[in-house]
Amino acid sequence: MGKKLKYYDDNDYKSDTYRALSSQFTSCQHFESFYSSLIDCEAKDEFLRVGSAYLFFVKNGDWHVHVPRSSPEVEYFTNSFKLVALLAIIESLSEKENVDFFFWLSEQNHKSLFPIADRGQLNKLYSEYKSEYGSIKGCRSFFANLAPSTQHKLCKSVTIDGKPVESIEKLVAMIYQVRSRFAHESDVVLEISNSWCFSKEKNKEVAWNLPMMLLQSVFEEGVVAHFRSKLKT
Repeated sequence: MGKKLKYYDDNDYKSDTYRALSSQFTSCQHFESFYSSLIDCEAKDEFLRVGSAYLFFVKNGDWHVHVPRSSPEVEYFTNSFKLVALLAIIESLSEKENVDFFFWLSEQNHKSLFPIADRGQLNKLYSEYKSEYGSIKGCRSFFANLAPSTQHKLCKSVTIDGKPVESIEKLVAMIYQVRSRFAHESDVVLEISNSWCFSKEKNKEVAWNLPMMLLQSVFEEGVVAHFRSKLKT
């Protein structure tokens, strides 16, 4: 049985997706032409899923606070949730099914490794698993697919001891670490902000000048680049 479609050719979801990604199209007609050129109904369904999720969770979604001593909207609260949502949507674009570590270890091609000798061997195996199935892998691929000029702009937005981050892979790892601190330790995201944020990394001064609007612009470019590979030839 084929995949059940939820969004395909629904005018409301098409409208949502155009609103979400309009920065990447010259007109609504240009958007419709792109959508119509996607290779099949599943690609169209996925395009609308991603666009509508991004619109509601990130682009037009804000975290509101109903506490007397607080402002209704707090930038670092909103940006914390938006960053988690943004990276989750990027991860969802991966076509590789998630496999847990135990199942991966239990596959036929790893059975010869048992018994695992020590913690060092286990750590090595876990590193191999993460490189193949780790959630950050999808994020690295997404950002690596951006135009070189966009990657350069992103890398310049964060400096270490006054020098721009040396590669998009390093920047993605830093962003993902910030996301994980919030997701796993409830440590709010201050680094993604309209204001400068300064921190330390291994005794080095790190300066962040990475607003959420820039990340959103980059995401919109990246989503269209991702689906461009699914156009009819």
